[in-house]
Amino acid sequence: MGALLVGLIAVSCTARVPPIDAGRTPFTPSPEERRLWSEAEREEESLLTRVTIYEDPRLDEYLGRVAAKLTPGDVGPDGPVIKLVVLRDPTLAAFAMPEGRVFLHTGLLSRLENEAQLATILGHEVTHVYERHYLVFSGGGDSAKILNKLRDTVTSLGTPPSAIVDRRDQFVGAAVLSRTANAILGLGLKIAAVTAINGYGRDLERQADVGGMAALVRAGYDPKESLKLFKLLRDEAAGRGPLEAFFYGNPARLQESFDVALHQLRKVYGEDAKRTDLVKSTDDFEERMRAVVRENAALDIQAGRFPLAKKQLERVLKASPKDAIAHLYDGELHRLQSQRAKSKAERDTESRMARESYEQSAALDPAYPDPFRQLGLLYYQQKEPAQARAAFERYLALKPDAADAKRVREYLGELER
Repeated sequence: MGALLVGLIAVSCTARVPPIDAGRTPFTPSPEERRLWSEAEREEESLLTRVTIYEDPRLDEYLGRVAAKLTPGDVGPDGPVIKLVVLRDPTLAAFAMPEGRVFLHTGLLSRLENEAQLATILGHEVTHVYERHYLVFSGGGDSAKILNKLRDTVTSLGTPPSAIVDRRDQFVGAAVLSRTANAILGLGLKIAAVTAINGYGRDLERQADVGGMAALVRAGYDPKESLKLFKLLRDEAAGRGPLEAFFYGNPARLQESFDVALHQLRKVYGEDAKRTDLVKSTDDFEERMRAVVRENAALDIQAGRFPLAKKQLERVLKASPKDAIAHLYDGELHRLQSQRAKSKAERDTESRMARESYEQSAALDPAYPDPFRQLGLLYYQQKEPAQARAAFERYLALKPDAADAKRVREYLGELER
């Protein structure tokens, strides 16, 4: 899917737009650019009504600190301000709007291994903003045409136009699209369609890769991690399935970023790559990202991407073996895999592992209601009424106003007969 959507239109960038020269030349956006920023802000407001923000103030503060290290020091009061928003979306995406708001998906954050790789992504997006790439790009073509082309491509994969009638906020494609991609295409967000899905074409994307690496080296990060990141994403791209409609989910684009990083390491940062004092990761990265990885695993489970979810949960449980929520999600993974098992032996094994994970979750945090609900259902299915009743009662005691409380009481009524 990503290979079909990304890079469909490569506009020749003939417009000459100088970058924002931090602190050396006063920056004042033109009326045209102010209008562009206003349009971008309107698109963002629309997008935020259709997606789910990942709420974590400690993560937001941490990401802001890393981004600040990669941002030009003084762009004046009229310059763009980098503002970061994390979205609950399991796909690989990060995109910067022209006025400085940067969207990051939990799917991409969950694949990062260290802070230097995070700086690679943020440096790329910050470069797009301060090099004014959308203004350059839009000078060579019509963004509305790109949006329509992207929508037509999804439709051409098999969904008849009638399927999209009266679905302004949901673009129904033949292939599965993530919630964010649905919102961008369904709401007709032409700026976001370029920044998030189509990209700016090879020249400007290469410029962002080069500028991003320069920024992370200036900030004291190890540039070798950029190469590792793009290799990691490229090598696993094929196995991520059709959900990946965004720019960072495209194997060809990831190969180009890998090639740029390799060239820069060999020709520009060879000596820096030998240094031992550059930052690879920090304790803050490990602490702030653990919950992101865990929660994104739940999204991948919902999307049926079980191998991806399994890797993420293994990573979390290795670092935090007493994480009750991670054990609950592991139970969910095994429960759903048992439903898709091809043999009775496989089904029994997965059911047993689900039960063990739920029981471990409940033991680690007896005040956490969710594992008791899942245990109740599992015991019920396995015809263990006494244990099912005890689990359901515990669930209702911990969460008497649960949305499914009525249904659980119906189970209890049946078990008491």
